[in-house]
Formats: sequence, structure tokens, C-alpha cells
Amino acid sequence: MSSARCRSAPACALVFFVGAAAAQPCIPDPTPDWMTAVPLASSSVAPRPADCAVVEQSPPDLSWPDLSADTSYVVTLTYPNGSTRSRAAAYNWINWDEALPAGNYSWQVQANNASGSQVSRPRRFSVDATATPFVVPDWTVLYNRAAAKPRPRALPDPPTAQLMLEQRAAEFGWLRALVESRLADPLPPEPTVGPAELVTAQVREECRRTLEAAMVWLTSSQPEHLADALRRALNLAAWDPRGVTAYANLDEASRDIAWTLALAYDWLYPWIDPAQRAALRAPLLTRATDMYYDLLGGRPRIAVHPYASHGNTTLTVLAAITTLLAGDVPEAQGGLRDALPLAIHWTSPWGGEDGAFANGTAYAQWTAGDSLIAWYVLRWVTDVNLAGKAWTRNHARYLAYFLPPGTPAGAFGDGAEQQLTENWARFGKAHALFAPSPLGRWYAAQLSGEERTRLDYLLAPPADGAPAPYPAGTPDSALFASTGWAALHSSLADAARTSIYFKSSPYGSYNHSHADQNSFVVHAGGQALAIDSGYYDGYATPHWWQWYKQTRAHNAITFDGGQGQSVFEEAGQVGRGTLTAFERHATHDIVTGDASAAYGGALSEARRSLVYLRPSQLLVYDRLASATPRRWEWNIHALDLMSMLGEGRIAISRNGQSLCVEMLAGPATQFTQTDQFSVPPAMAAAPQWHGRFASVDVLPGAEFIALLNVGCGAATASASKTDGVWTVRVDARTVTIGADGTISVQ
Repeated sequence: MSSARCRSAPACALVFFVGAAAAQPCIPDPTPDWMTAVPLASSSVAPRPADCAVVEQSPPDLSWPDLSADTSYVVTLTYPNGSTRSRAAAYNWINWDEALPAGNYSWQVQANNASGSQVSRPRRFSVDATATPFVVPDWTVLYNRAAAKPRPRALPDPPTAQLMLEQRAAEFGWLRALVESRLADPLPPEPTVGPAELVTAQVREECRRTLEAAMVWLTSSQPEHLADALRRALNLAAWDPRGVTAYANLDEASRDIAWTLALAYDWLYPWIDPAQRAALRAPLLTRATDMYYDLLGGRPRIAVHPYASHGNTTLTVLAAITTLLAGDVPEAQGGLRDALPLAIHWTSPWGGEDGAFANGTAYAQWTAGDSLIAWYVLRWVTDVNLAGKAWTRNHARYLAYFLPPGTPAGAFGDGAEQQLTENWARFGKAHALFAPSPLGRWYAAQLSGEERTRLDYLLAPPADGAPAPYPAGTPDSALFASTGWAALHSSLADAARTSIYFKSSPYGSYNHSHADQNSFVVHAGGQALAIDSGYYDGYATPHWWQWYKQTRAHNAITFDGGQGQSVFEEAGQVGRGTLTAFERHATHDIVTGDASAAYGGALSEARRSLVYLRPSQLLVYDRLASATPRRWEWNIHALDLMSMLGEGRIAISRNGQSLCVEMLAGPATQFTQTDQFSVPPAMAAAPQWHGRFASVDVLPGAEFIALLNVGCGAATASASKTDGVWTVRVDARTVTIGADGTISVQ
């Protein structure tokens, strides 16, 4: 398999090399076993690594579905020389305790419970020659490291801290001025009953102010700064951990308070008396205990169902808290034992080693923002550097391709429509400092607008000051197979680029993802043209339920008046898509997704291929079928009213950029558009336009071939079908679509 071609995703015909023998393709084994039989309601974990994976981390993370609450496991690893080694696992994951040399391996899991024993089929993986070693020490080693650290322990070593202070002297000066401007401010009272989002925002703001005051004390040694930090921390500590901000009521708010108290306890420890320490420690322990029992008590919920946007972040924060309490309270030992190895294992459950994030581009930023300081603390306190994880190392690549410099919006998921310039810059730069890579450093250097007094930015590792050029040979398109996302750019390095995003994801419509498999987004020249429509006015609002999350809100296929794919929260079905082909070439890219399963049995076939003819033309080919005849609908969304150019032809314009759409082939259709939502968003928001090419007739199947032309330049295009094969001519190029869906470009 060349680096530019990938078929039969998600495994994409991965290749194993054995000695000097010719390369042999590893074809994923579809044979069912007990792992594939575990229903989603029981465990949402997919086997990792998947059959035929090539891993970049040694050892890889090993996890699997949890069979039942009374099951224990034995994991057996077969080495390249045929030898085996087995280890017991109480739960559905294990951190293997040795780095694995390059070579071909297999693993299988024996599940033991009251009903007997079952052994999974072997799943193969290859450790790449460039794989980075990442061995997680035993929890006792981690606990002893943490307990032995002098306080304040949640800080870098003195030489590193001094370098950070020197590099960011202006920023620390600004922070000091900000803190001093608030010295006389009254303390906020404990929140009373109110909207959850408002109370959480109020809590987060006061937590931020408390930690800023504590950081200024550490850098200034001025008594008024210590007094301000302590008064704020003691005020937070006085809030009833069983009251409005209890974990059971507001999990994020309680987590933020616990984390703030933990850092304040550590940062102020040498300068406060035992009674003040106890006043901070007691409510912190109560809140952390609630977190522990929710995530880890009994059968660890977060191991069985790791795809919880709040829960996984809380696990990371809880793990960091246990390192700060190690040696002070007996509960810290058991908490660290159960939380820290699992937090290191997952790091992020929303993607694989490729660094992707299935829960959407906005939540990729927000989740990292909530985790960065905890990652720093784990490095400082336990010497576990999460930058060594394959997902963390590669996450900057995901950011560069899906939130490239100059982008007007994100791509998919809740919040994708928002222009989060400050978040993009701050988190992008902090991540590049934490886990530097050539592409990540270039990416960070292109960003601006960050709030430079925020602690996640100030506490990031020092910069090296070296130039950060665009890495030579960086391709303009990328596949992220673990999430079924692809990004196709005219030129990634050019801020005026054309960008096309496509998804057909195994994560389906779960959580902050939408029912938008086989959908696409088109940006050009810094403008959003073909958009993901709707507004994120809150989780599970009427607008979220009835529009934002639904297939009809996206550039995807619906039928019979806007019916679409399964929404997990409604139907209990994930509504998965599968990215089945990806080819990257200098002049064009091809990507294909199969969303047939996403429609909950309503459709027997729903396949879409994008053929990007660089730099400005995009062919979209759909093949659809249903046992019940349907009125098929090809949806397109824009920020402005679309112009009718003629039969089957429309144009989208936005601030000097344009996108023309022409139906080259398909059933007879009627185009309509509206600026109305099924349910409007709760806040004031600019109108959006929702276009639909709907088939005039009710049909059991349909094929659509559409040409999207960025810039609306003159183009000669046609499509004809002979013996089941489509021939599409676009100017001087010919695209052939075989009866089996295979596509070639000349």
C-alpha cells in the first residue's frame, strides 16, 4: 500500500513485513467472537488495537468490550518468534508492561465468569519500526514518586520554571496587574439554584480567579497576593459539596472546584497553617470521592463506557488530584491506583493513534483545554509524559487539517459552526509546546488571538525559539481512519485555501456527534460556503433535538420530507458510517463512505464518493437504494440565500467567495430552499439557508452526480452511463465510476 492510496477502510489493507520476504497484506478477519457479540448497551469499547493495525506506540493500548459485571480476563500476547505471554486483567483494559520491538504480534483475551470461559479470536497488529516506547509504570511506582515530591509539587523543576518566567515575563506581568485589580473585590457568594450552564460558568470564573491569584503569589512572593489566593480558595472550600454545586447536580462545576482546591492546596501549602490546609482538603476530598464513585466505584463505569465527554476529562483531573494528595490522605492511594493508570491508558477515547477526535472540532478544543494543566501536572509530579502517547503526538496533525490557519469555522459536531479563534490559538499553541512536532509547531506559529494570561498557556513548556517552517512534503489531504474523517485541501499551507471535509464515522451520532454520515463541508478563501447548519444553543435543547443533530441539517442525503439517519439519543442506535476508500494524489483525491447502516434499516444502500479535482472542483457521487420507494433529497446549506442559475444549478456566495452546484446526472429533481429551522435556536442568531434537490418521483433507488465548482469559474462538464459505468468529463479530466463504485481519474 502506498502512502497515497487506501482502500477497504477502516483497516485499509494494512501491510505486514516479515524478514526479507515480499510484503503480504493483512486482511482483517470478520469472524464473530465474544468481543463482537457484546451489545453497545453493555459496553461501548471497541477492541484496540484493531485487527491488522500498525501501531506507532509500543506497547499499544489494549482494551476490549466488557462482557459482564462478573467477568475477569486473561490477555495473551503472541510475539514475532511465536512465543506467548499472558497477564491477568480485572477489567476490560490493560497497560502492557514492556516495550515491544518492531514486528508482528497478535493478542487475544480469555473472558472468565460464572457462565464459563470464552476466548476471542486472535487480532493481529504490527509494531512499526519508528514506534515510540511508552511503558506505564506500576501504580505503586507512580504513587511513591508523587508522595516523595516536595511541595509545591504541581510545578516544573526550577530551571524550567525560570526559563518559562523569562520567556513570558510580559504575560506574567499582565496577569499580576489583572490580579491586583481584583484585590478589593468582594468574594462571590455560593451559587443558588439557577440554569446549570450559568452556574457552571460562574463557578469556572471564580475558580480561574483563584488559581490566577495563587500563580501570581508563586511568582511575586508578595503577601497581598497570598492573602487574595487564600481568601478565594477558602471561600470555594466553604461552598457546600452537597449543595447546588454538588457533583450529583453539576458535575463540571464540582470538578472545577475540586481541581482548584487541589492546586491551591499544593501551591499554597508551604505558606499556610495546618488548619487552613485542612479547610481546603476536606471539601476537596468530598468532591473527589464523589467523582471516584461515579467513574470508578465497583465496576468502573468509565472503563466500560469511556465515550463520555465529561467523564473522561473528569477521570484525567481526578488522576491528577490523587497525585497532589498522595501522602496526605489514605484515600489518595486507592484513588491513584484506580484512576491514574486508566487515565493514562485512555488519554482520549475519541480517536485512535492517528490523533483524531470524533466528538467534533469544537469539543476537541474544549476537551484539551480542560485537560492541559492536568497533563502538565502528571508530567511534573509522576514523570509520566502524555506527550509520548501516539494520540497526543498526532493530535496536532488533526488540528492542522481540520482547523487550519484562517478557517472560518470547524467541521463537524456540536459547536462546529463557531469561530473559536481564541480557543484555536491558545490550545493550539499550548499543545504544540506540550507535544511538539514539525507540523504542530508550524501550525501554532500561524495562529494568533490567544488570551496570553490564561494558565494553560502560561504553564505550557518553554518554547525553543527555533523557526517553525512548513514541513516539506506535507500532503494537502489526510485520512483519519480511526474516526472516519478526511480533509482535502487545495494547499494546506495557504490561508486562502479551498478546504473540503468529509465524514463517515464509526462513532456515528453518539454524544456531541451528529447524524451526518457521508456529509461534507466546503470552505474557501476563509469563508464558509457549504456549511453544517444550525447553532449550538446548548446540549439537548429543542433546536438541538429537532434540527441541529438531525441529518436534514447537514449536506447529506435524506428522504420523504427530511427523514434521515439514526440519532443515538432518540433511537439507541449509533448510526455508524464507514469510510471505505481513500486515495491521495497530487492532482486529485478520492474518498468514499458507506452510510447504509446509519439509516436504521430504512435504506439498503447509501454510498457517497467525493472526487476532489484540485484546486477548485468537486464531484459528489451518491448511490442510494431502498426496499420501499422514496422521494430522495440531496441537501445543501449556506449562510446566505442561494441563487438559481437554471435547471439543477445553484450558486452560493459569501463575502467575495462562491460555490456553484450543478446536477450532472440523477432523477428529475425540484430545488427548494428556506431560511426556517424545524425549531429555531434559543438565542438570537443569523438566518441560514437550507436547500434541497428532491426527486420529483418516488423511486426505489437513485444516483446523483453533482459538480461543485469553487469560484464558479467556467467549466464544461457532462455525465453519461454505459453498461453500468459512469463517464464524467470535467474540462480536460475524465472520471470513471465503475458499476462496483470503483473510481478512476484521468
